[in-house]
Amino acid sequence: MKRLLMSGIVVVLVVALAGCGAGGDGRIFTGPGLVGIDDTGVSTAPILRVTYTVPPSTTVITANILSDLASDGDIAFDPFFNDFTVTSGLSEVLFGEDSFDIDLRKYRAFLTFPLDGFTSQDVVPSDALIVSATLEVFVNSVSFASVVPSFLDLVQYPFRGLSSAYYDTAPISFRTLDFFSSDEGNYVLIDVTTLMEDAQLVPGLTDFQVRFIVNSAETLSPSRAPATNSGRTARSQPRLLDNLSPNRGPSASQPASPPDQASRKR
Repeated sequence: MKRLLMSGIVVVLVVALAGCGAGGDGRIFTGPGLVGIDDTGVSTAPILRVTYTVPPSTTVITANILSDLASDGDIAFDPFFNDFTVTSGLSEVLFGEDSFDIDLRKYRAFLTFPLDGFTSQDVVPSDALIVSATLEVFVNSVSFASVVPSFLDLVQYPFRGLSSAYYDTAPISFRTLDFFSSDEGNYVLIDVTTLMEDAQLVPGLTDFQVRFIVNSAETLSPSRAPATNSGRTARSQPRLLDNLSPNRGPSASQPASPPDQASRKR
């Protein structure tokens, strides 16, 4: 009789847990989480802010560079069909795992910040000495997990040429950081000073490009040595729009198609 009573309690607990934090199919969501980053207007688009000097001058210059919408995007991997879906020019880029998708599709988000002024934004010269750099994103959503441990990779891919080949390429360098459910509806400011310093060391690099991926056992690899956690803050106040160009695409005199990389110089 005692054994039957205990079995009944276990059944009740399992049913109760299945109804708590579960989807329509009864699955309980425990991660790894899915983060949506806004990629629309000037007020919420990702922005790179870099302060630098150009020796021998000691004058500190600040560059504000909005990401290039046509280059931004995400890549979704479907482990069931073993295929990729690459989408650019989105109003929102995603990274993480979609627990609502029966195939548990995995996303990685990509952002591009031209450093040579191609999109009529500020320029960071190739000989600049970096003082500081921050990347600010507006978080639309954090789903399926209260904390999403993440990698922020410095990567390189063709300007406006995102493809599945760059889903899993080795990063030039990377940082780690966490996103939280409390970030939803807020701006998150991320310290990327070391990534910007590393970008300056790559010959001929014309774009600062980053990839957001979930930090999990699946995404760890021997090429990823331990990295310090990137400093970050969250705020709800609207962004100051001083000295920000409203143009996020090429100027009227520049082609919308990808430029010849050899012609782009800093």
